[in-house]
Amino acid sequence: MSTSKRELNQEILLEIMLQAYRLGVQRKDVDVNMMIDTLTDELKPYFEQQGQLARVEATG
Repeated sequence: MSTSKRELNQEILLEIMLQAYRLGVQRKDVDVNMMIDTLTDELKPYFEQQGQLARVEATG
């Protein structure tokens, strides 16, 4: 998923959650913390972008 402007929407969120679920189902050595870490890593770019937008709006 490589787009220049990445926006978090329901479809992307469900895709990320499905990837984490599949990881947990396919690999028995994956625990809940590893799944949460995967979700966090996948979602981080979206929240960082939102934080940047909020700072720009606050200063503008």
